Amino acid sequence: MAEMPVDTLTSAPTTASRRVSDSAIVADSLLSVCKAYKSDSIDAYSTCIGDGIAALSSAGNIALAMGTLDLVVHTDPSLVLVAHPLAHALGYAVRSTPLTATRLLSECDERYQSGCYHGILQRYFDARMGMPIAQSVLLAPCDGLRGTSEQFRLFDCLHGMGHGLMMYHRYDVNAALTDCDRLASDWDQRSCYSGVFMEHNMGVRMQVFGDGKFGMHRHSMPAAGVVLFKPDDLHYPCDATPARYRRECYELQSDLILPAVNQDYRKASAVCDAAGSPDFVRECYVGLGRNASGGSAFQYVGIRKRCDQASPVGVAFCYQGAARHLAYAPGELPRGAAFCKSLPEGETRTRCWDGLGLQIGGFFSDSASRQRACQSEIPRDVAACVEGAGVPRSLPVRDRP
Repeated sequence: MAEMPVDTLTSAPTTASRRVSDSAIVADSLLSVCKAYKSDSIDAYSTCIGDGIAALSSAGNIALAMGTLDLVVHTDPSLVLVAHPLAHALGYAVRSTPLTATRLLSECDERYQSGCYHGILQRYFDARMGMPIAQSVLLAPCDGLRGTSEQFRLFDCLHGMGHGLMMYHRYDVNAALTDCDRLASDWDQRSCYSGVFMEHNMGVRMQVFGDGKFGMHRHSMPAAGVVLFKPDDLHYPCDATPARYRRECYELQSDLILPAVNQDYRKASAVCDAAGSPDFVRECYVGLGRNASGGSAFQYVGIRKRCDQASPVGVAFCYQGAARHLAYAPGELPRGAAFCKSLPEGETRTRCWDGLGLQIGGFFSDSASRQRACQSEIPRDVAACVEGAGVPRSLPVRDRP
């Protein structure tokens, strides 16, 4: 990564040369080629898969690469837990410039927690390492995505910017956050912060906990003197950043807490309880719910088993985080709603619907669309959802659209 050739003036083709309908043929071929690595390790196997789909996207066939990834994961479910890093690999292979970044980003979609967007932005900023980032260069990729009724694509871009800025600054969290603060609005800045802390945590998990390089996330190396992890302080880096940034930090801190306590959710819960401010405690539990969803491969039984180990103050917020992860993207809303509907009446279910509403608020910019997305036969569910989505109280709450 440190020896990557400078590519700031080059771009991947912006017009695809192959049809998306070729996905099945390519996926079968890729699985056939890579099966020899499956017995070695998940790292070697997924590296082979990642290199194959990266070759497609680097040639401008981003939609074909996404379709191939989809079929590969559905054909071999053992790859589902590395699907997000694989999508990162797909995006990171795409070279872009301020003139082409928006167009290339528009060829991604939100599948696999939007890894394609994140990867493209990683490469965009990483390729500029060592050079000042002009304001026009900073804003170019995401500003081109503004002005639509659905703002989720814009969030993904700003979040991906945080990933990229961390690579640009060689994992100096404070330097990356300072660049996020160059964005115009508080929402833009906080969307960027979340990418900064997620990228920080990916670096820790790969370098400290041996999660595997996977040959695909394409991480830079930290600068000399940068400390990513403190085994005697599982609140780091959150407790070392100004209070303004800690909400986003604690929402992702469970990525570090869980491997440090050997995936023991009861012990992780105790760490969250010591986060200090009630707001930070809640955010830590929301993150724990996200991990519960991912660690159980989205299976409801596994989520409940993990979240129910939380302390009484955190159980409901763990379920809220799980719902947000299940409904990460607009197309995944039914999965999140089904999970919330599976819960018994009470605070846990209410928090679940509130979390679903928070996701909906990020998908749609107008109140009418947010309200339509909050669907349930039970008025109490709808009320919690629209409150989370930020629908003004002056609007009537309807059970159904």
